[in-house]
Amino acid sequence: MPTFTASLANHADPGYVAEAARRIDGDLGYDNLLVGDERLNHNTYSLLTLAARNSTDLGLGPGVTNPYTRHPAMTAAAAATLDQVSDGRARLGFGGGSGIALDPLGYDQEDPVGALSDAIEATNRLLDGETVHVDRPEFSLDGADLDVAPVSEVPVYVAGRGPGMLGLGGFRGDGVLAGAGLASVEGMAYARENVAAGAEKAGRSMEEVDLVCWAFLSVADDREVALDGVTPLVGRIVDKTPLPALEAIGIDADLAERVKAVDDIPDCSPRELREAIPRPVTEQFAIAGTPDECRTHVARLRESGVDHFGLLAFENEERGELDSLELFSEGVIDELDE
Repeated sequence: MPTFTASLANHADPGYVAEAARRIDGDLGYDNLLVGDERLNHNTYSLLTLAARNSTDLGLGPGVTNPYTRHPAMTAAAAATLDQVSDGRARLGFGGGSGIALDPLGYDQEDPVGALSDAIEATNRLLDGETVHVDRPEFSLDGADLDVAPVSEVPVYVAGRGPGMLGLGGFRGDGVLAGAGLASVEGMAYARENVAAGAEKAGRSMEEVDLVCWAFLSVADDREVALDGVTPLVGRIVDKTPLPALEAIGIDADLAERVKAVDDIPDCSPRELREAIPRPVTEQFAIAGTPDECRTHVARLRESGVDHFGLLAFENEERGELDSLELFSEGVIDELDE
């Protein structure tokens, strides 16, 4: 039986996150709930504390944080606190940060792989009770140690889609959140190859790395409506991602250029986005459609060797985020149990 991780963006109202944690913690078949750490939205760790207080079994963590907007030492302290509050259920999703979130705040991502690598090492050492020294342009620690300790080993998941980030996940992560943009058999084969290369450099096997297919989830009775729910963010990601990186994950260069030519994506209507952003581009990032279509998509990925799915839920014109997670549970996860 594969593992399923649910995820919500941190734009969700705190009460909505608390209710989601109660419902997801029931019999929906999800093992973890991650909450985004993007832009100047609700504080991620406040939302995760609410989720911890409204659940008993779910693994909980940011999905994902980065070493720019949060100092790694503060991330370590937050993760340790969450681990205490949740009785050892903390997880830590760590990425290099996206231009969508970082550009408005003026951060320079000159060396995201190096920054994240050192951030993960520093965070792990702090969580292990060590005193840490780091001197980087992005952050520094001068004899820092934590005043709060976790109650368990907090696993660190590295998020990324490029070869460098995926390799770092294989080298240093307990798991890898592969995507967004790799929600296809070909995309996950590419991810597995790069994660394996990083694991080999560290003298590890792939069995030691929990590889997660990270996808945007939108479920509706109408496939077009479901895809409309994720298209605006896909467009913004493609616009911010360099063309060689998009080609590396299997997106046709001509299609990517069409997306990059779109002005004011957030202001476009669903109809305008359907015309401007080719469906094959959107589909690369998402498990979206009717329950039957989502089940077929998951089946293809499972046949290729994927056994952990991370699903960032989106609202669409038919359903909210939590409704999509529940319908996916009924139409996909429950069917796998039979």
